[in-house]
Amino acid sequence: MTFDRPLPISGVWESPDAYIEALLDFSTTSVLFLNLCGGVHMVDFLTREPDLYTDILPKDWIFFFEQHDIQDIIRLLLRQDIEQLRGAGEPSVDQSTRTWNGGAFPPQSLLDYISNIRLLALQRDMHTSSSMKTELPKQVAMHMKQKKKTVNMRRGEPVTHIVDLGSGQNYLGRTLASSPYYKHIIAIERKHQYISGAKSMDVRAKLAKNPKAQYPQTTQVSSDVCNGTSETPVSETTDTSQPTTDDSQASGVPLVEMLGNFSLQTDELLGIPTKRPSRERLPKPEIHTRGTLSYIEHEIQDGHLEPIIDHIINPSPAESSDGKEIEASDARLMVVSLHSCGNLVHHGLRSLVLNPSVVAVAMIGCCYNLLTERLGPSTHDLPILQSLHPRLEAMGKTYDPHGFPMSRYYENYRSPGATAGVKLNITARALAVQAPYNWGLDDSEVSFTRHFFRALLQRILVDQNIVSKPSVLEDDARTNSIILGALPKAAFKSFTAYVRAATIKMSRDPIYGSLVKEHIATLTDEEIHCYETQYLHARKHMSVVWSLMAFSAQLVEASIVVDRWQFLREQDSVKECWVQPVFDYSESPRNLAVIGLKK
Repeated sequence: MTFDRPLPISGVWESPDAYIEALLDFSTTSVLFLNLCGGVHMVDFLTREPDLYTDILPKDWIFFFEQHDIQDIIRLLLRQDIEQLRGAGEPSVDQSTRTWNGGAFPPQSLLDYISNIRLLALQRDMHTSSSMKTELPKQVAMHMKQKKKTVNMRRGEPVTHIVDLGSGQNYLGRTLASSPYYKHIIAIERKHQYISGAKSMDVRAKLAKNPKAQYPQTTQVSSDVCNGTSETPVSETTDTSQPTTDDSQASGVPLVEMLGNFSLQTDELLGIPTKRPSRERLPKPEIHTRGTLSYIEHEIQDGHLEPIIDHIINPSPAESSDGKEIEASDARLMVVSLHSCGNLVHHGLRSLVLNPSVVAVAMIGCCYNLLTERLGPSTHDLPILQSLHPRLEAMGKTYDPHGFPMSRYYENYRSPGATAGVKLNITARALAVQAPYNWGLDDSEVSFTRHFFRALLQRILVDQNIVSKPSVLEDDARTNSIILGALPKAAFKSFTAYVRAATIKMSRDPIYGSLVKEHIATLTDEEIHCYETQYLHARKHMSVVWSLMAFSAQLVEASIVVDRWQFLREQDSVKECWVQPVFDYSESPRNLAVIGLKK
């Protein structure tokens, strides 16, 4: 990533500013985009009147879709050479005489829409060298998926500690504490069972001693940590400063190769000499260079990290785990997180500004549906439709200073005819985690079936007067959707099996359970099958709309990621910031890291 191009965007954009302006203009003014990303909920697909398919899509699009298979439509959205179909450079071509795939030619407005989405989407390809595809040592990589192995956050010598927010089972920390890096890791995780599991893995990876074993002259440092708002200890931090692995092991080499490419770029920005360690030149595991793993059980509420970790980064001489006292000015932290949910990325990015000891951040987000809103209740009165899904209703009432958007630019942005500020409702944000470019034939059909069955079940619930029909006219009309959650794989073998499995779960609902038992559990197999037969034609319609939604939602994720980068860009204390794909999209579609370095 070059810093005159800090965003992974198409070369057609003259600057990041030109790109951001175009992205926000399109995503806040395109009626079709607004309806596909925020205005449609698939649960209501078969219960709304007029029908969603015919109401939100242009008639010439519908005519085209009716003549083509859904898999061909997906190929058109994702992989077809659109500019060739648009007749780029050939304005004299008569589109009405052309055909595509043996049927109707795509309407010009559809081709333009596809082109706009592709042009505004962030580029996700990561060019990985063969050296970065090596395996981690078995004892370190226990149960770790490949996406967790592609570690990209390593910094140079000035960093004394790496703080991992939402560390989970601490795969990242375990890697960076190992040979040849020997980094001091502070893993912050709110779930006790994850920390317990991580410590067990540390023992198995030979990064910590077994607390149940007997060792002569064993020392173990532990201290309490407060939650920053009260004096009551909420967790224990255990230092596991045991030798990691013998430096003679060859296991360090693959790790260096994996992490090196990214670290070279970051270290050079700081003026740090960069030389890739070789098998013969691995650092000796002297006592003051051994990696350590420290755990803090804590739920992060904001970006103020120093009160939580001060006893680790500034220990007293008696507490110092490596025999060398660390002065307050010596602590230089890098805050990282892999696939942080909701606002955790925001807390991590703000930590660069709020904590003097934090000198760098590298954050990769996920679960955008868990973001909160900073600018007040979400406006649901999108063009044509008003989504009244209960999740959207509840989340739309929240005001959270830690929520989306982060940047002043987004806060003050004003689209034509709208109030100031960029807003995304929960339906749009939930769509942003889709990965359409990873769809294959089988998994896309499974997804279509799941959506069809759920919408069909909603039709039954409405017909049986268990929930109300959605309305766009009355503010007090609500779609009372019962949250099903996960159903076993066997439930999707047929719609009858799905209804039977769903009935078991819905019968436990404290509000609707009795009605479900009375009206749904008593339906015969024949009655259930009749619903599937009656609405089978709508399955393709739903598949088309869902494909358009997932394809369009690339811009929702782009809006969120760019807002985070823009926030760093606006801070006087930030030296450099950029966005970079750091995982292979096929293995981890949430592969965009927002990276910032302090001056």
